[in-house]
Amino acid sequence: MVQRIQIDEVSEKLIQGKSGVHLCCGDDGHNYYVKGYQVERFDQAKEWICANLAKAFGLPVADFCLVDVDEYLYQNLKEKRLRDLGFGTCFASRQVAYASWPGANEILTKVSIPLQADILVFDWWIKNFDRTTVNPNLLWVPHEERLVVIDHNLSFDQEEGEVFFFNSHIFKDVKGQAFGHWVAAQEYQERMKKALEAFQPAVDTINEVWQWEDLEESRPFRLDSQALLTMLDKYKTPEFWSMK
Repeated sequence: MVQRIQIDEVSEKLIQGKSGVHLCCGDDGHNYYVKGYQVERFDQAKEWICANLAKAFGLPVADFCLVDVDEYLYQNLKEKRLRDLGFGTCFASRQVAYASWPGANEILTKVSIPLQADILVFDWWIKNFDRTTVNPNLLWVPHEERLVVIDHNLSFDQEEGEVFFFNSHIFKDVKGQAFGHWVAAQEYQERMKKALEAFQPAVDTINEVWQWEDLEESRPFRLDSQALLTMLDKYKTPEFWSMK
């Protein structure tokens, strides 16, 4: 069973983004950005799976966990907008101290080419089309010269395709570092194979903690994990690596 942090305080609802994120304080003394009731259950599940895959793949993903929001705390929140969080188990990323939201140009000058390529390949693997020059979803910690990767709830997107991805991704210009490069592709395939060891444990946790779509527990939640795994397994095909 995955250990969960208890939320002691709901501080504010963030305006930035569309993901219904709330800043909360956990019983461990850390602040967390929590995605709760306003985020669809499938999106929370994708966050959990992809965060685990990103960590196993070797990306500098923000520390993440599952948190519990007590129903009594929820019922006693005075501000209506804070109650958008809901209650129960939620996905959370720990607040990164002193992190900033740099623009695309700043990111491109600070992040190494190998790390850019890693992120590009990973996002293509999980079909995350939400890391663009307009919305990088990347943090920068100035005093540590460190990048932090966040936000995967829009992954496993089957609507967009190769052209959109490689035209819009913030690191599109390093495509040649991995795609069409046989040696690099072999190395990435080994990393993906290893990272997939985290997939089933993440799914098992989801099936344990998120059994319902709604707070009223009237609609069961069913995760089609096989469909997600089928998408991820495409890294084994030549087509995955043969970018035009």
